Amino acid sequence: MPSGSPSKLMSELGRRGPYRVLRGDLGIAGMRGQVFSPESGTKLPAIAVGHTWMADSESYRDLLYHFASWGFVTVAPDANGGFFASDVGLAGDLRAALDIVAHVPLGHGAVTVDPARLGFIGHGFGSAAAVMAAADQPLRGHAAPNVAGVVAVFPAPTTSALLPAAALVQAPGLIVAGAGELDTMESNALPLAQAYGGDVVLRTVPRGNPRDLLERRTVKSLVGMNGSDRALHAIVRAACTGYLLHTVAGDKDYAGFADPSASVGKLSTVDLTDPPPQPVDAVSHLFGAKPRKRRLRKR
Repeated sequence: MPSGSPSKLMSELGRRGPYRVLRGDLGIAGMRGQVFSPESGTKLPAIAVGHTWMADSESYRDLLYHFASWGFVTVAPDANGGFFASDVGLAGDLRAALDIVAHVPLGHGAVTVDPARLGFIGHGFGSAAAVMAAADQPLRGHAAPNVAGVVAVFPAPTTSALLPAAALVQAPGLIVAGAGELDTMESNALPLAQAYGGDVVLRTVPRGNPRDLLERRTVKSLVGMNGSDRALHAIVRAACTGYLLHTVAGDKDYAGFADPSASVGKLSTVDLTDPPPQPVDAVSHLFGAKPRKRRLRKR
């Protein structure tokens, strides 16, 4: 059983969980993508994971495995991975993929999902899709699911449909962004949090690039190095796992991960009513400008 504050639980949640994991292919259900699940279990929580722009589920294989090792049936569709990807299209795919695992027994019938314990998580472009998928409105023929939790990691601006959809989300949400990148040409973490309809927590990591979360399959993968930034990967997977265990899985022992006043490792919480000023304007940030250093005046 977990004990202690979220900060003390971060190192534990950054490691693989207690469940043995099975991997499957969504192709059997007519959809490209992957599904990871515990080896057995009934009425398990399930999450659908949205990829960032120009990526697919292979870029998150270790992360998907990690969530499954902590008891989540984890599904990741691969559609809308091209240059002209659609956030609404990926949102519909997330709903469809989650609907599949919620109503079809997995692992030769040894694994079933609880339709009342469902969640969405997205990265970058996929964060917009995750929020849209969780909105309380029909989407491409798919009714709004009963969502228990939403996570947006390094969210990126997409289309004008995003913020109105965010206002229709009733499930609690966690948004993770880079410090100093709350509202830029590449990040809309602050506007997304302020538009969000349900209870939301906006936390920042001290440093890290959104692309550092992507995994790359190389020779080094054979010795456990997946090509992502290991420190950033550990922080994100631990914070997200704790949040999802509380909101989606319903484990009260992890309630601190959804508490804005709680300390969660190296993550900082942003006050949405009084956010910190941006160090540089959005356009300058896009071109890599650095904040000016203040010079101390000599007396």
